[in-house]
Formats: sequence, C-alpha cells, structure tokens
Amino acid sequence: MCVISLCTRAALQVDISCLVRASSVSLPDELVGLLSFSNGGEGSVALPPLMFVLDSAGEIVRSIEDEWLSANFPGFLFFGGNGGLERMALDLRSGNPPWPIVMIDPIAGPESAREVAADFATFCQVHWVEQS
Repeated sequence: MCVISLCTRAALQVDISCLVRASSVSLPDELVGLLSFSNGGEGSVALPPLMFVLDSAGEIVRSIEDEWLSANFPGFLFFGGNGGLERMALDLRSGNPPWPIVMIDPIAGPESAREVAADFATFCQVHWVEQS
C-alpha cells in the first residue's frame, strides 16, 4: 500500500463508487486502496518525479468528465501530478491492464508522456521519503 506523508481524510465510499462508475476501465486496486486511505494528499518519493500529489476521488472524476482533456489526451486517466505543471496518468492506450504510469506535460501534449512505472502496483513500491 502506498503511504503519503501528508494525507487528508479517506475518500468516502460514495466518492469511490462515483469514481468507479465514471471510469471506462476497471481501476487498479492499488489506486482505489490509496484513495480509501487518503482522498488526495502529497508526499516525497525517492524516484522521479520526487514529489507525488494525489488528486481526490472527486478531482479524478472531474478530469474523466472534462471534455477538453478527453479530446486532447485520449487514452489517459489522470490521477495526480508532481506538484508543478506535470500530471500523472494511467496510460490506457494499450487497451489492456496493467497500465503504465506516465508523467505528461499538459502544454507539450500526449506525445510528452514518459513512463515512470510499469503499473500502479510498481509505482506503489517506490520508497516514500518521510517528512520531518
């Protein structure tokens, strides 16, 4: 299970149910579990992107429903970022899970996507840096 150093409250079951319904794919268990623990938050990680900011379940739903994102970033499900401009997403373009985790520069477009982990489970195995 991922641990975010600065977590907020857990997502309500109704929020997670809404996210599951909004998604066109079966979400990784690790993402759902992380949201069940922390409905948004941030933490330092020992690997790039060095900072991980988790969107809340509601923010993820809004990104799924965002027509501009759907039109300009087809095949990506955004769930967080690095605290700056870059966004993190599941790369759904292969059509089959497990989906890689990618960083995307929204200004540069989908072609800027670069893999940071083979899948969400692998991403959750990174070494989280304790905040002091």
